[in-house]
Amino acid sequence: MELKDKLDDFAAAPVQSNVQGRAAEDVLSALVNLGYQRLAAEKAIEQAVAKDAALGADFDGLFRGALKLIR
Repeated sequence: MELKDKLDDFAAAPVQSNVQGRAAEDVLSALVNLGYQRLAAEKAIEQAVAKDAALGADFDGLFRGALKLIR
């Protein structure tokens, strides 16, 4: 109880993501779980969708496209 107020300073702010759509969120989660940095994964997803807008709703295609672009 004595430390309760002090722990509020350590609370992390929610991370805002630039990826939109269920498939993109799933691909982002998969890439992060594979060990890729979140920012690099987001950029790869954005680039993959920019190359082919149809990938935005397709998990498999978006995942493959993002894997090719991530570095």
